[in-house]
Amino acid sequence: MRMSTRKRKNIIIVILMVMVVGMTIGYSALSSYLTINGTSNITSDFNIQITNIEFNEESSSGATDVETSGVGTTTASFKTNLEKPGSYAVYDVTVENKGNLDAYLNKLTLNQPSASYFYLSTTGISENSKLAVSNRTTFQVKIEWGSWATTIPEKDITFSIELEYSQDTNYVGLPANTLLEATEKQLSLSETYNYLDGTYLKGKQRGNYVWFNGFMWRIMGKNADESIRMITEENVTSIPWGAEDTAEQYDSSYVNDWLNNYFYPKLKNNEWLVKQTWCSETTDKPSARTTCSNNLSTTPQYVGLLSLDEYNLANESSSYLYNSPTFWTLTPHSASRAWHVISYGNASTSLSIAIGLRPVINLSSEITITGGNGTLTDPYMFEDKSSGVTGTLKDNSQIGEYVTYAGRNYRVVETSESGTKLILDGYYDSNNDGTIDSSDKMAYGTNCTLCTTINEDNFINWLSKNNEGEKAKLASTTWYRGNYWTGGNYKTNLESTSNSYVGSVGLIRVGEMLSGQSETILSKNHTVANDYNNAQYYWTATPYSASNAWYVSSVDRANSTSLSSARGLRPVINISSEITITGGNGTPNSPYQI
Repeated sequence: MRMSTRKRKNIIIVILMVMVVGMTIGYSALSSYLTINGTSNITSDFNIQITNIEFNEESSSGATDVETSGVGTTTASFKTNLEKPGSYAVYDVTVENKGNLDAYLNKLTLNQPSASYFYLSTTGISENSKLAVSNRTTFQVKIEWGSWATTIPEKDITFSIELEYSQDTNYVGLPANTLLEATEKQLSLSETYNYLDGTYLKGKQRGNYVWFNGFMWRIMGKNADESIRMITEENVTSIPWGAEDTAEQYDSSYVNDWLNNYFYPKLKNNEWLVKQTWCSETTDKPSARTTCSNNLSTTPQYVGLLSLDEYNLANESSSYLYNSPTFWTLTPHSASRAWHVISYGNASTSLSIAIGLRPVINLSSEITITGGNGTLTDPYMFEDKSSGVTGTLKDNSQIGEYVTYAGRNYRVVETSESGTKLILDGYYDSNNDGTIDSSDKMAYGTNCTLCTTINEDNFINWLSKNNEGEKAKLASTTWYRGNYWTGGNYKTNLESTSNSYVGSVGLIRVGEMLSGQSETILSKNHTVANDYNNAQYYWTATPYSASNAWYVSSVDRANSTSLSSARGLRPVINISSEITITGGNGTPNSPYQI
């Protein structure tokens, strides 16, 4: 009865605290120029206002401001003239939360006219962004008259930008005692779908975050056996799906091997995972099947991937499962191709390209929650580290956990007798100005001259902030660059002992743990929604040929390019095995201090 009462109160809160923002822009043609009228309306129980609309003359071209009005209320409007094809107008729109309830952008929808010579866009705003009490956000609206246009329109057409804000219990957080209780609470507040006799979350979710084994996970829902399914928020590596013409053999695929023979053994507390047979059923079109009538996988495993059906059933790119970079599903398209989700959120097929992996696991439902409320900034946790972690970093850290070295955050890639390898949770920024430009990028060079450069005094000084105490924490070790080719088995590279060198600084290898884009990079440390535009291309250690080497793109695809090309850097450092943890719990909000 108590649970029933709690659910009812939460539902009432959701209903009473929903706010909708609507923005409509219309235009009409007047001889040699175009007139655009825009109106913004906000209707809600919250005190949120449009506090400013300003014509951005410096960012506009061939456009003049005519009129703005209504600022400081729930309705504002603007009018501008576009003179000719190729002209565009940019307006800065500020929305401010003057109430006493935090608001969140649930949905951002751009509706454009069918005429191909006009284009509407926004920058500076994204779904999942928070508008806290007393805060404001300013974003840009751009209306462009395509330079390719040959005629002036003779009828009114309407643009619309719809911004749907709400305040609900997903943001407040839902403390729970067990993983099952947390999952059932979230399911009770959400749209759901059924799949293989289980019940799962659909659409946008903000109360299903879990910090577990060094990674941020998202609760997907409850399986038929009441185990709880979870997926990583980020891609943890980038590799091909499988060998040529083997897409209908998931059990022998590269991805299955990586997940269960490379990733799984590195997890601590892996006794909490539940084995299952994963549904690998072929489809030659985007599907949303709820059953698995012709499963090509027969071997139960602890770790799998998202199926194309689950992604589509959850509402595709309009769900929490869309994380911006490209990633594999376990669903075959045919013998020669498998399905993956591309950076725009729709599905495509390939087999040999190296793109992201997002592990999916099933956990015992009775795991005790030791802290957190399921939100991004306070995820559920299963290990009580409130009293602190002590001992050496090598013996007490987990793969994926966060560590602060010389004032910058890193993540644990690997531990061994020689120490702990950490990858920078960001990019080399030579002048520390927060912008990665051409001066911060380097060429790979013949036989990886870059590998030498990052071990020279200038680079070590940047890493350590020229602090002798920080330099002393670094330890030399042997680094292997291996070799790799398109469509190859990741083991060929990771098990190779070729192209070795000794130093305290290296680069990540193709197929290695964390050889993707970190979720804290994509989200600017959880201040915005995941966006691949926040990531940079960066070099791996791995050569492709005598004239090319591999890099990771902003959408988590590993590609090869010329050794002379300039790419960003995410240095990997080796911390001495004797270095101890002095504070923190290894999470993004509380990295280990050493």
